[in-house]
Amino acid sequence: MATINKKLFSHLNVEDCDPVWEKFAEVEFSKKTLFTNNKAYLVEDGLVRKYYISSTTDIDTEICAEFYFPGDIFTVDKKESDAVYESINSGLAWEITLDEVKDMFVLNPHCRFVQNYYLSRKLNAAMKREMLLLKNTPQDLYEYLLKNKPHYIQNIPLKYLASYIGITPISLSRIRKRIV
Repeated sequence: MATINKKLFSHLNVEDCDPVWEKFAEVEFSKKTLFTNNKAYLVEDGLVRKYYISSTTDIDTEICAEFYFPGDIFTVDKKESDAVYESINSGLAWEITLDEVKDMFVLNPHCRFVQNYYLSRKLNAAMKREMLLLKNTPQDLYEYLLKNKPHYIQNIPLKYLASYIGITPISLSRIRKRIV
């Protein structure tokens, strides 16, 4: 039986001996795996994307909103959102139900710190992404990713990266040619 790589999640400031670690179940996933509703996940290996389906035209379009790399956390709650969480490649995650998470918040005040930390990081990232999208051209966004998040360029397939930036894969290809 595998155990969680606690060093990968050290930014959560949860002690190695904390019983919370034992509540997580191992989930090995393959490419195109959809993640189950009403759970929180710690990504240990692999890459997961969050996307929405836009039905504003005759053809449904996937719009990538976020990516989760090793060390990241995400929650799937279909009551709150119509987001889809799908793996881009195979990997390993650890899951816990959102009800178990709520119970932990009641029993362990330190868990509330982790929740606040997680929510503040999510809010800051969302605000930064919103400002980047509002103030920059697609080329500016790609150059920002090159400089500040090269792991996005190296690991995310171009069709998903284009969607994340808000352009077509052909437009992204043109931007990449201009930059090189």
